[in-house]
Amino acid sequence: MKETTSIRSSIMVAFGGLALLSLVLGYVGLRVHLADEPQVSFLDLVYYDLQLFVIDSTPLGEGGPLPWPLEIARFTAPAVTVYALIETVRLLLSSEFRRLRARESSRHAIVCGTGALGQAVTQRLREEGRKVVVIGSAGGDLPRAPGVLHVTGDATDPLVLRAAGAGRARTVYACEDDATVNVAIAATVHGMDPAAPVAAYAHVPDPGLCAALRARRLGVVEPRDHRLDFFNLDELVVRVLLARDPVDQPRPVLLLGLETFGAALLVELARRWRLLAPPPGTRLPVRVIAPEAEPEVAAVCRTYPFVAENCALTCENGGVDDLRELLEAGKEPPQRVYVCYADEHLALTAALTVAPLWTGAPVVVRVSRRRMFGEVFRDGRLMEDLAGSLQIFAVTEEAGKPDLIDEDVIERIARAIHDRYVLACVQRGDTPGENASMVPYEELSEAKKGQNRDQAAHIGAKLAAVGCVPAPSTAAPHTFAFTGEEVERLARMEHTRWMRYLTDRGWAHGPERDDGGRRHPDLLDWEYLSEQARDKDREAVAQLPDILQDAGFRIVRLPASTGP
Repeated sequence: MKETTSIRSSIMVAFGGLALLSLVLGYVGLRVHLADEPQVSFLDLVYYDLQLFVIDSTPLGEGGPLPWPLEIARFTAPAVTVYALIETVRLLLSSEFRRLRARESSRHAIVCGTGALGQAVTQRLREEGRKVVVIGSAGGDLPRAPGVLHVTGDATDPLVLRAAGAGRARTVYACEDDATVNVAIAATVHGMDPAAPVAAYAHVPDPGLCAALRARRLGVVEPRDHRLDFFNLDELVVRVLLARDPVDQPRPVLLLGLETFGAALLVELARRWRLLAPPPGTRLPVRVIAPEAEPEVAAVCRTYPFVAENCALTCENGGVDDLRELLEAGKEPPQRVYVCYADEHLALTAALTVAPLWTGAPVVVRVSRRRMFGEVFRDGRLMEDLAGSLQIFAVTEEAGKPDLIDEDVIERIARAIHDRYVLACVQRGDTPGENASMVPYEELSEAKKGQNRDQAAHIGAKLAAVGCVPAPSTAAPHTFAFTGEEVERLARMEHTRWMRYLTDRGWAHGPERDDGGRRHPDLLDWEYLSEQARDKDREAVAQLPDILQDAGFRIVRLPASTGP
């Protein structure tokens, strides 16, 4: 494709040069040809010269021998005109053809937005071999690549979405810079009622708004087949960062700045440390230096109580200008340094301040896009004494992966359910050798993941049955608890859901569990279950507040209706 584009560009340049040559030769030839007619002015010559391009130059109608420059120009000028007409028709037809292809596409991905995130998602999709339709404004920087079609317009307009084939698409990614626009795009897709299920994902940079929208989505009692979710880049990308370079030693970790990225990183550090099942009382030392470190960390701990339970936190209030003094007073070099400032200038200043102090500790610098500082850190002599210690971590590029974005709020809760299960197994003394399910969520089979997802998707229905809804976690204390009557009612619902999930997949009752033969002794109505089997459902219900809390949500009771 690049070679074809290069050839076409070369041809256009060649015909551009031919047009200029035709003008020059035509003017020179006309001047010689009409030299005996003094009434012909300079402007007349220019006018006659331009007429050569439409095969209608007045002096040529008189016939007779012509100067050689004019003989050449009277053929090359029309040739340029013919080429221009052919190219115009080609562009019009190809544009219309692309619009038709976009409208008639099926099972493709639609990316709304041509900014950094939109381009990153488009590139990743193409690397996976998927067909992509990009919706952008008329002045946007539309990516040009094989398999990428374009539709110009406002993606919140149903007509524009239909022109992009939204009715037959597999996924829509709303990646505009404005969160309200992204939410509107996702809502429009969700309300179009396309023939096949369509997943819509909206980028919401504000973590508070993102959590509120996710809570509302989780509380839908009867979720439709069309998936709808909202994602925040910083929350997604910390999982990539710690999966790539895990922190598994009880040595200090240093966070410079907090903001959205640092807060999400702190939560993920605590979550992964808890799953490592360290010896009792062993917490991960984490030192946070930020302008408002103490209140910001306190807010994170109130929202996610397990952070304080698993991390030994040290908070110091200070800006970039205070870093050197604060760091030189540190007693122990950290095993890892994370520079979490959203402002790239502050991030670079902090990185250059901290890196010379501990050249043995990796310093991870958060930036929006790699090319901001990537070349300087990787190749420039400016950083040659710090080689290997500084790592650029580009949020937009690392988080703009479809497989990450596709993990919606149901997947997030499913992960929390599995994490709680593993913790309970560890507390009982189980080992991975005895229980094959005691593995990270990513390593579970799709069948086991499916069970967790189904349980997560049913949470909205359970809460609605007892007059409750999920809400984003706040700094308020988490005091919710189900009553005994509610636990019993919801345990019955949980057992019914579990039975339906297995029977829909070919399972039946059997005296002993047989995964290969799809038999289970508890596939019975509630009235015939043993108390031990019922306790499993009760425990699953009783754990709901803690599961939601681990995922950043809490349960809120709706006020009872008092009637008219």
